[in-house]
Amino acid sequence: MAENTAKVNISFQSLLEAISSLGVAEKHQLWELLEAELFPNDEDSTEDIADMQAARADYKAGDYMTFDEYKAHCAEQSA
Repeated sequence: MAENTAKVNISFQSLLEAISSLGVAEKHQLWELLEAELFPNDEDSTEDIADMQAARADYKAGDYMTFDEYKAHCAEQSA
């Protein structure tokens, strides 16, 4: 966190509206900040972190299979 900070009272509804107005990159930044705040003692290895980043990149690129597609694929393999 920044050294010079100020505490501001803001309603939760106003916060939700402000978050809704953010761009995708800003929302990802917020997501990472919230993860760090919510799970400060998670000791993910650098390999785990790299795997998560790769999975997010694949998802963002559309390189994933839905559960229904997975079930159909499994059914084809066992037939």
